[in-house]
Order: sequence, then C-alpha cells, then structure tokens
Amino acid sequence: EEHREESERLEFLRAQHQDLVTARNDLRAAIREINQTATRLFHETFEQIRENFRATFLRLFQGGECDLWLEDPEDPLDSNIEIHASPRGKKTQRIDLLSGGERALTALSLLFGIYLVKPSPFCVLDEVDAPLDESNIGRFIHLLQEFKVQTQFVVITHNPRTIEAADWIYGVTMEEPGVSRIVGVQLEDALDVAGVGTLG
Repeated sequence: EEHREESERLEFLRAQHQDLVTARNDLRAAIREINQTATRLFHETFEQIRENFRATFLRLFQGGECDLWLEDPEDPLDSNIEIHASPRGKKTQRIDLLSGGERALTALSLLFGIYLVKPSPFCVLDEVDAPLDESNIGRFIHLLQEFKVQTQFVVITHNPRTIEAADWIYGVTMEEPGVSRIVGVQLEDALDVAGVGTLG
C-alpha cells in the first residue's frame, strides 16, 4: 500500500516536472522569438533614424558629416549608442568638443531624425535656440515650419526671430503687483490689427 502511494506520488511529480520542462521550453522559445523580432525591428528603425539624422545634420550644418553606431553590435538591445558629429570644416570626434550651438544643432538633428521615423503630435522645446547664432536660428525656424504640419511645437524662447515665426505667442504679464496673468496672441491677427501684415 505504501509502495502504491509512493508510486502515485512519483507519477504525479513526474507529470509536474514534465509540465514545468515544457513550460520552460515554451518560455525560452517565446523569449528567443521576441528577442529576434525586437532585434530586427530595432535594426530597421536604427538604420532609418541613422539616415534621417545624417540628412537633417547636413541640412542644419550645410555640410559636414555625422553617424550613429552601436558600441556592441552583437547585443543591440543592451548596447550603448555612439554619436559622431563633424560640422563642416571641423574634425571633431566627441560631442563634448563641440560648441554649445553645434551641440544643440546635433541634438536637434537626432531629435528630428527620430521624428521622421516616429512622428509625435506634440513637442516641447525649452530654450534650444539659446546657443544658436543668427544663421542657425534661420535654419532652425525653417525646420520647425516644415515639421509643424504633423507636430504641434511649444517653443519656450526669448529669441525675437523664433517668436516672430510662431503662430501663437503666450506670455506672462503682471497687470497689478503680485497678480500674474497669461496672455495669448495669434500673431497673424495681431499683425493685421497693427497694420503690418504677415511677415515674409
């Protein structure tokens, strides 16, 4: 009787063990499939972003070269990403050797390179134009105007040229001491009222 009970217990444990082995194998197969799919999608997206980054960088800098690559191509899902940027006339290898304006334009090139692959309905840019000189501000504004068809930009800025390019301007005013008020103005309407007309 004890033998029968132990035999039944052994059969039960063997069945449980087999279920666990089968579940483990199924889980490993699912993980392999997910990793293969994720790796394939990552490589496809990474290559698209890389090409867009190059094109946007060349446009913003009017020349130069840039690139993205994986530190560990064998393990792309956990690898760090290296960024190389050389504006026209410079032989820069590391981002930290670029000026503030060059770094801002490089970051914008990468951001818009990603946006071309995966557009976002909203984007908040906080003082990204602060380190840019006049000619770079113009290229930055043209880039925003191109992308505003698919993305609504909220740009926090003190730059007059960036403000002039906006459709709406919001500011904080203090009509009486200690009482702040947010004021919004549609630039086109304000220019019509002022008799200036639309800026070219």
